[in-house]
Amino acid sequence: MPDLSRYIDYRLFLRDYYQERKKKESGFSFQDFSRFAGIKSKGFLHNVIAGKRTLNDVHSAGLCKAMRFGAFESRFFTLLVNFNQAQDHASREALFEQLSSIKRRGKKAWSCQIIRNDQFEYYSQFHHSVIRSLIGIHGFGGDYKKLASLVYPRISPRKARLSVDLLMRLGLVKKEKNRWAVCDRLISTPPEVQSLAIVNHHKQSLALAQKALTDLPRELRNISSATLGISNETYRELCREVEALRFKLLDRAGADKHADRVYQFNFQLFPVSRPRSPSRRKMK
Repeated sequence: MPDLSRYIDYRLFLRDYYQERKKKESGFSFQDFSRFAGIKSKGFLHNVIAGKRTLNDVHSAGLCKAMRFGAFESRFFTLLVNFNQAQDHASREALFEQLSSIKRRGKKAWSCQIIRNDQFEYYSQFHHSVIRSLIGIHGFGGDYKKLASLVYPRISPRKARLSVDLLMRLGLVKKEKNRWAVCDRLISTPPEVQSLAIVNHHKQSLALAQKALTDLPRELRNISSATLGISNETYRELCREVEALRFKLLDRAGADKHADRVYQFNFQLFPVSRPRSPSRRKMK
């Protein structure tokens, strides 16, 4: 049967479990699967896997019984269902931490953890991307105190060491003799985890912008804004222009042979009013 610990989407796991069990038991059907789980509707599980229906705790418990799960697998599967179906960021983040925790505490040796805590940590702690950029600009010879002093806001040498260790584990930096250098490699993270971590990354980025606004002199920061009255069509067009500018900035930075510090460039475009209702538009 599929290894539950490899999954971050319970629907994909149920799909693979069903297909694998059907190979072993030719007569096994969705109707059988539902009956073993105590679910009366014949098409319910098919709709769940298709993303048209959701599971409640009773459904989850029944499925765990049908799949003959032990205590740890049952707990993990239930948390995974709640994680996938959570409606707000705070709940998803709390459930993700519980998923990671149960995998660490479980008595069973989980074979492959697709929920990579180190990948999640890279996005969640903003200074990791700064450390990576600093190594790309200056290289790094092992002086963690100096490396930490270059980060703004300043971090401890211990955090700098842990950050370099993390970048090494992810294959984002490599050690050549007595110096570290940046690898041309991207992180591959499941979309569900990536979206969760990226929100944390953006929250920290915005917090740094707030701090820069009050702590840094005007000549060291460029912060501006514009309030626009636009249509949804123009909004989408501006999004495309922002994306094009982002790639242009990345190309420009990559070609800069005289880089001497790391900058953060934030892009935000969001509504600060609600659209008028259709009825009010007609009245005008």
